[in-house]
Amino acid sequence: MDNKKSFALNFDYRCPFARNLNEHFVKALKDGAEYDVEFIPFNLSQVHVEEGERSIWDDPSREVDLIANEVGYIVSKLYPEKFLDVHIGLFALRHEAGKGLKRFEDMEELLNQNGVDAVKVREVLESKIYRDETREMHRHQSEDLDVFGVPTLFDDEKAAFVRILSRPSDGEDSVAVIDRVVDHVFTHSELNEIKHTRVAR
Repeated sequence: MDNKKSFALNFDYRCPFARNLNEHFVKALKDGAEYDVEFIPFNLSQVHVEEGERSIWDDPSREVDLIANEVGYIVSKLYPEKFLDVHIGLFALRHEAGKGLKRFEDMEELLNQNGVDAVKVREVLESKIYRDETREMHRHQSEDLDVFGVPTLFDDEKAAFVRILSRPSDGEDSVAVIDRVVDHVFTHSELNEIKHTRVAR
């Protein structure tokens, strides 16, 4: 994009499509692309809570559904220079190593390998000091912007759910993918929905 724009990209580590688009952004950023993007958690479990039921933030039995996203967000706050590697690592743990990411122990080795103090992250996680913040992020997306899933790109006015089938091959490829997506989302919002009838192989 010629004009740099600030926007957010949401994530839930359980979603393979969120993995694809987040990986494209991380690859592009690591290769020097200057996107002004903020990575924001969104909880897919909450989307499936029936009206009248307790939210996952108010139900102690659902606390395991909060852990992974909160760990990612805590790393972004405490160790921003390490976040991109941990972020992609958490997706890999879920989709390659088959970890459920419902226990902090599933993520501990990854944190240490990336120079993040896992003991400190656990302390912050257990203190719940960021819980209200991540809850409000989800509420804002869901209620103010009608976000229903991941990955979604959004700013203060627009939000668009985007599914990318490919994973990145190199930074140039990722920049091309991202530029097309961002242009459609924020410049050509009259294009509301496209879905191919067959998956390209």
